[in-house]
Amino acid sequence: MLSAETLATIKSTAPLLAEQGRAITDLFYSKLFSQHPELQHIFNMANQAHGEQSRALAESVFLYATHIDALQNLGPMVARIAHKHASLQVAPEHYPIVGKYLLEAIRDHLGLADGHPVLGAWAEAYAQLAGIFIGTEESIYAANAGRPGGWRGFRPFQIREARVEAQGIKSIYLEPEDGQPIASFEPGQYLGIKVRVPGHAYDEIRQYSLSDAPGKDHYRITVKAEGTPPGQAGKVSHHLHDARPGDRVWVQPPTGDFTVKRPDNKLVLIAGGVGITPLLSMLLARVESGEDVSDLVFIHCCRDAAHHVMADDLRRLAAEHGFAYRVSYENGDGADHQGTLNREVLESWLGAPDADVYFCGPRPFMAAVNAQLLDMGYGEDQLHYEVFGPSTRLTTH
Repeated sequence: MLSAETLATIKSTAPLLAEQGRAITDLFYSKLFSQHPELQHIFNMANQAHGEQSRALAESVFLYATHIDALQNLGPMVARIAHKHASLQVAPEHYPIVGKYLLEAIRDHLGLADGHPVLGAWAEAYAQLAGIFIGTEESIYAANAGRPGGWRGFRPFQIREARVEAQGIKSIYLEPEDGQPIASFEPGQYLGIKVRVPGHAYDEIRQYSLSDAPGKDHYRITVKAEGTPPGQAGKVSHHLHDARPGDRVWVQPPTGDFTVKRPDNKLVLIAGGVGITPLLSMLLARVESGEDVSDLVFIHCCRDAAHHVMADDLRRLAAEHGFAYRVSYENGDGADHQGTLNREVLESWLGAPDADVYFCGPRPFMAAVNAQLLDMGYGEDQLHYEVFGPSTRLTTH
């Protein structure tokens, strides 16, 4: 329990962190990797290169400082980050290392002397936050290990097949090397996939949403090859696209909190591009369980017909099971709408705001959808989204 003095000090520094947080976290990562290069086996260095990781950490630290006296408000942020950490196999021993260099970065950037009260307060606050994450992550690890077919840590899988789903997008089918059962999952969750790309010194871990219904003897992820030619951000996706049957990958158990919260409510799923993957899992889970999906609406927005993921399969499923399937292309014919998904189109496709809406895709796409749905009368508790990458914010740029 933090003292009143510590709470006051932390809250007083919140505005400064909002202003200087990005510079502090940039310095933190520089210190961390110079002293512990082995942690590059865990951190996504593509996010480091683009500054996304620093921005996300600064955002999280600022939120923590702001809500230090009401930590229950941080529940969604803690859950999201803890699931992400579990997909990376973050361990309790990593937290003291991170804390050491975060405090050094605060000290050096702000020009504080050793023993300054601000550093003491932040050392206490960090210890409290680390304890929250360690406990939350342990509960995830234990639950994953304890379920039928579950395990802890990375487990070797091999690629069974890779199937082209659209231009630049493949579904990768993964089966365990030991032939033993695998854990089920909640539709919307993802896998942590670890590979060693030839010519690179460190392991690379990425998160890919499961794109099929649970209950199979394999997992399926659907992956877009990022970048042409691949850069730092695309090397894992291209590695998976180039893989052959029998190639090995290492897999963390399914994790993630982007799952259907109120399964009895009417459901709307809105996908932008390859953001279709977790929503496809939600749809297929209902269809394959035999549920009535006649009131479900599934919307997919993509560049054009060439980038339309699983077009024939989804049209067939809609015809067989009666859910409303609507498609929007940015360019070209063959869709229900051409151009940007706007409020007028959403109103005609959705009707009254009486459903829970789950949406996923690029951040600007999700920010626009979120704003339009709020304007249409949807409540914030009806809107659920998954952000790819470290940031938690929806921005339009």
